[in-house]
Amino acid sequence: MDEVYVNTEEVLGCRRKSKREHQTVEDIYMNHEVIQTVQRKTTGPAPPGSEDVKKSYWRAAVILLGLLCLFLLIGLITVVFLFTQGKSQWEMETEIIHELYDNVTSERNQLQTSYNILKTKQDQLQTSYNNLVKERDQLQKRLEDLTTNRDDLQRKLQYCQENWVAFSDSLYHVSSKQKSWEESRRDCLKKGSDLMIINSREEQNFVNQFKKHLWIGLTDSETEGTWKWLNGTQMTTSYWNSGEPNGGRKENCGHVNTYDSLNSWNDAPCSVLHFWICEKRVSP
Repeated sequence: MDEVYVNTEEVLGCRRKSKREHQTVEDIYMNHEVIQTVQRKTTGPAPPGSEDVKKSYWRAAVILLGLLCLFLLIGLITVVFLFTQGKSQWEMETEIIHELYDNVTSERNQLQTSYNILKTKQDQLQTSYNNLVKERDQLQKRLEDLTTNRDDLQRKLQYCQENWVAFSDSLYHVSSKQKSWEESRRDCLKKGSDLMIINSREEQNFVNQFKKHLWIGLTDSETEGTWKWLNGTQMTTSYWNSGEPNGGRKENCGHVNTYDSLNSWNDAPCSVLHFWICEKRVSP
């Protein structure tokens, strides 16, 4: 029974659908007829002069189109001209900039070359200056040495004129009178000197050439048997005569006793009168 109702509904649905489709077709035909009727009413025979109007419109349109093309052409030419002018100006400015850059680069290279040359000359001048300073210092040192030697020679000359004899780095004065050892030393001190100190064989030979008995600056008065020079140094090299020193506590001063041999020293009482020899150092 249900199937019968279903089939009935399907048949009724199909009929309604067919009616709607038929109604739609009829509406389409009616609209077509209406359109045709309107077209027949609007399109009738063309009124007189309508062709001239159309031609005028066409001519105006052509003229406008030509003017538009002309304006477009003029605009295009203007744009091309302006672009060309701008490009030419840009190229000109670019060329000027390149030229300026080349000029600046060339000047910079020239300045760099000049700087290098000046730097080389400066280094050469600095080297020359350093050499001159070194030579100046050497000359200054040489001048100081010469000045010292000159002063020494002047002192030697002065003392030589006052009966002083130059030997090695010292000046020597031999007395013409005889005095005790103490008095002899005082006389030397007055002259800015002291009794002679003998430190070498050459000095021993030098003192022997005067062929006199001479007090020298040697004594053991401070400590018996320990002979020292007046400058405080202990005697290390000696030229004692055979058997000397032999005086004990009574003979505490040394003198040159003989002059016919290398070993000529003798100890004697300090109160004995003898000639003496003073020594003054010229160079330190």
